[in-house]
Amino acid sequence: MVDLSDFNVQAILVHTFSYKKKEDENFNLQEFLSLASTAGMKILDVITNNYKTCNAKYFIGIGKVLELEQIIKNNFVSVVLFNCILSPHQERNLTSLLQCSIIDRNQLILNIFARRARTYEGKLQVKLAQLRHLNSRLVHEWSHLERQKGGIGLRGGSGEMQLESDRRLLRKEILQVLLRLKKIENQREQSRRHRFRIGIPTVSLVGYTNAGKSTLFNAMTASHVYVEEKLFSTLDPTCRRIMYKGAHNIILVDTVGFIQNLPRGLISSFKATLQETIQSTLLLHVVDVANERFEKNINTVHYVLNSMNIRNIPMLLVMNKIDQLKKMVPRIDRDNDGYPVRVWISAQNDLGIFLLTQVINELLSNDMISYELRMPINSDLCQQLYRSQIVKEYWVEDHNYIRLKIYVSSVDWNRLLKNNKLLTDYIV
Repeated sequence: MVDLSDFNVQAILVHTFSYKKKEDENFNLQEFLSLASTAGMKILDVITNNYKTCNAKYFIGIGKVLELEQIIKNNFVSVVLFNCILSPHQERNLTSLLQCSIIDRNQLILNIFARRARTYEGKLQVKLAQLRHLNSRLVHEWSHLERQKGGIGLRGGSGEMQLESDRRLLRKEILQVLLRLKKIENQREQSRRHRFRIGIPTVSLVGYTNAGKSTLFNAMTASHVYVEEKLFSTLDPTCRRIMYKGAHNIILVDTVGFIQNLPRGLISSFKATLQETIQSTLLLHVVDVANERFEKNINTVHYVLNSMNIRNIPMLLVMNKIDQLKKMVPRIDRDNDGYPVRVWISAQNDLGIFLLTQVINELLSNDMISYELRMPINSDLCQQLYRSQIVKEYWVEDHNYIRLKIYVSSVDWNRLLKNNKLLTDYIV
């Protein structure tokens, strides 16, 4: 894995495309340039190459390879970025010929993830993806560990080579990382079971990278999660419990953003983290409506979710960044049956957040029940109900009694009955 810890590394970018729509190719190139900028790369030149079939040896044609070699010599460049996925064979051939570091799209994203990881779990997941990537690119560089070869009068054959030793060590390290991630996954599973028992639903934010998920997370939870106008600014998942007056308490989860051609190794490595999304009660699909390609970005997110077998979880489209559109105000779009399908907001300017919370409570209110209670105004139980934030309305009858209208989930109501046997006596 190439060390990209230093910012402003000078590089040449090779962009390959195959006779697609021009706007698609321009977006693909601009997105890769954003990835390079996020990784701290300074692009000196961009070489484009159109192809019908890729070259088996170098991916690009030999003419482009020779042109690239001359540019590298003139600019003293040590890194070449390829906006494609190179095979281990092609990467070795290009490295040998050009005498510089070759980084394809997968490896660049891995380096960005390695830089963004902050928590112990995130670092383990990135390390697992890097080890799996490296394992496919080991080559036989030397043979000084070879033992005596077989021959006439000799028993056995060739001993362990350096390549075999490296692979054995890599497999051992991968296994150790998997065992550590398994412990974390078990801990997460216990937390999910606990939330399920007490009836707290989980709402996950998903969407294309840089759509504003972390900004919305901060607006809904009054948190200070790191936000930056760059791709993959959030990597490690963050969970917060939200307590709404007179409505559901929920666990809101901020997850990593998706992107076109997201490496499969990353999806499998982040299985424990994405399990929170798989087990969610509701998905909030955050969309950057100021992006001209937002519809295609929606399709990309749906494709990634389907590849993770996430198909039967209710999803609400959250159309974000309406402040960048003319004459657009917060609103709720519903289908013919009155079911909410889209909410238009601006998380940055706190526009429409109330509408979003209203729709979330509506979608999660299938098991909500309402009771009217009459009890002593100074009782401990009355104070407890207020602290639980489930009181929707109240009326003071006289100086001694008060009427409360509570709105609570069936699970929370059963828990209240378990702790307060006389609660049913106060029901009007």
